[in-house]
Amino acid sequence: MHQALAQVKSHLGANAVIVHTRTTKRGGLLGIGARMVVEITARKSESGTSQHRGRGHQRMQRIYSTGTPHNTSETPASDYGSSFDRLANDRKLEASQSFRRDRMPEVPKKPIPPQQDAKLGAEIGELRVLVESLVKEQRQLHAPQMPEQLFDMYLDLIQREVADEIAREMMTQVQRDMTGDQIMSVDLVRQKLIQVMDEMISTTGPISTNIDGKARVVVLIGPTGVGKTTSIAKIAANLKLRQNKKVGLITIDTYRIGAVDQLRMYAQIIDVPLKVVLTPHELTEAVLLMQDMDVILIDTAGRSQNDELKLQELKTFLNAASPDEVHLVLSSTATHSHMLSAAERFKSLGVDRLILTKLDEAISFGVVLSVLRKVDASVSYITTGQDVPDDIEVAGGRRLARMLLGLSGSENEFGQKRDGYLV
Repeated sequence: MHQALAQVKSHLGANAVIVHTRTTKRGGLLGIGARMVVEITARKSESGTSQHRGRGHQRMQRIYSTGTPHNTSETPASDYGSSFDRLANDRKLEASQSFRRDRMPEVPKKPIPPQQDAKLGAEIGELRVLVESLVKEQRQLHAPQMPEQLFDMYLDLIQREVADEIAREMMTQVQRDMTGDQIMSVDLVRQKLIQVMDEMISTTGPISTNIDGKARVVVLIGPTGVGKTTSIAKIAANLKLRQNKKVGLITIDTYRIGAVDQLRMYAQIIDVPLKVVLTPHELTEAVLLMQDMDVILIDTAGRSQNDELKLQELKTFLNAASPDEVHLVLSSTATHSHMLSAAERFKSLGVDRLILTKLDEAISFGVVLSVLRKVDASVSYITTGQDVPDDIEVAGGRRLARMLLGLSGSENEFGQKRDGYLV
């Protein structure tokens, strides 16, 4: 306190009037190590307008002096005066610098002349070509020996996320089956590549009915969010409305909010029966009650391929249904690693067919070849939109090959496209 009073007298004189005093603690952690701060508000007695605040505390050296601070030392009154002078000078300097910045005129930016801008663009273009050439040379060092025309097609496959070993295998077969003159034609090479991919992609054709007259039981499984319910509604609508088949729907997807209502709405629109089951025993009974149907389609809840407990629960339901077909539904928008992981984990549930959804949203289809190579299953359907009953096609090798190469068209070995559904 006496240090702060000495500071007040030094700046305002001995006749200074004390207006207000306050003692507070500052700093520290949870009250530990806090310092005591005394704040005095004073004014000159003759004017009554000038006010000043002086502060004193046990650790003021930490703020106003350059010496090493310690807990027991006190700061002389003279140090406080010099400290305030330094603070005042620092503030004047900051204000002066701020004034200079505000008054300093902005240097206008000179526009780049059109000739120089064009030259810069040309140089960037040349640099890009050079980098692409170097990348191509590096790839060619590690790629199989092939003519430049085939090598360009090989690079295109890699950019479309086709696995390197699969791209090499296909281009090697193309080179083996074509003559030198044929290889010079880009169109002929592309047609041959489509043929090779068509032979590589295994497809099953549409869902058919059993010869013995029993209902054919078909189950759709897969990860969450891949479009199982929408796909099953599309298949049911096409079987009922376009092929005049008797179709029954069963759902065990009681986990997802609104899933049952969504499928019930579809069932009412296409006029097919729907049963909701909660246990494997109820599923067995529902299948028996629908034996007069041509096809029974069973919708399941989405399961993470990493949730072993849920996968085993799903396997219990599949055993109760004794299905004729198990379709694994995968989204074409998923990453390469996610699709492969899902395909490998669901394979243990007896998957024998694949449904590829959201091909209209996919950036590339190269991952499809890798999935088909890893999983011993064939593609049954592909979906290309959300419209029911449209936007679904029976999978065809040539169709998938053309989509993989970025070509339009709906040619398919099963026939021509009719109302969005290939039969």
